[in-house]
Amino acid sequence: MVKSLMIGMLAVPLVLAVALVPVEAWPHRGSLDRLQAELALTDAQVQAVRQIHEDQRDARMQLRRSLREARRTLREMVIDGVEEVTVQQKTVEVQQLLGQTVQLRTETLRAMAQLLTPEQRLKLRELRPRWH
Repeated sequence: MVKSLMIGMLAVPLVLAVALVPVEAWPHRGSLDRLQAELALTDAQVQAVRQIHEDQRDARMQLRRSLREARRTLREMVIDGVEEVTVQQKTVEVQQLLGQTVQLRTETLRAMAQLLTPEQRLKLRELRPRWH
């Protein structure tokens, strides 16, 4: 009971802090608008990028859910002192999900790069370090 109460007391300020942050502070909100402006993307290119993201939305969401659940389970296993073999198996699962995440991001970037002109690709290469 006390443990649950303490966790709740710690979680409320965190949730409020995230919820009250202005939309402009979220790095991925408006990323496509910013990308359009900085790369001078045409409306057709923007629509194609949106379609790429839309086509991958379900896979991306499922992958995030699976990864979040696997990480949570792994964390609980370690805290609960589950035997090392089981922890290692869950660690491998998390690593595989992370690999799938990288693969999906690579596919997205590859599809987007095919839409860009050589000049836009060069500009994107210059912009990316600033964005992250």
